Amino acid sequence: MNPLLATVFNLVFGIAVPAGPRVDLLPLVQYSKVFGDPSIPAGPVADLLRLNTSVAPTAAASRSRLGLLGGDGAGYPNGRRVSDDVTDIAMRVVAGALVGAPYNGYRLGDGVNTNDVPYQETFPYVAFANSGRNRRHVDPGESGCGPFTTVFNGSPLLGPCPVN
Repeated sequence: MNPLLATVFNLVFGIAVPAGPRVDLLPLVQYSKVFGDPSIPAGPVADLLRLNTSVAPTAAASRSRLGLLGGDGAGYPNGRRVSDDVTDIAMRVVAGALVGAPYNGYRLGDGVNTNDVPYQETFPYVAFANSGRNRRHVDPGESGCGPFTTVFNGSPLLGPCPVN
């Protein structure tokens, strides 16, 4: 009810987070009427994910990576899909998104908003691994990342990858 991360946001980034106790965080850890059927009583505060099966799944084309924050009631915190961006959701909720705090001016999140390979709709859901044979990692400082810098044998070469 008084997350340490909220204190860090306030001290490091100057974000004015709501004061504790933070009852606005309860939808992350208990069944809540937010998820659909208002006749369902709120459940106990728990240390596990809840899945309200009365909420219909969202079609893949209509899903929001921000789950409930993005208007997708079938997404996190109602269960957990592999496409839900739980890090960005949790950071924004801790900053006060559920009580209308203006977190949008801050870049809260891990900076990873898309997957390089689409998820599957059937088990195992996660994308297959990249080929180790047909793929080569480009190291920082190695050419292959930046804008065209030179021409070699008639082909433009990309500039070096950033080191930082």
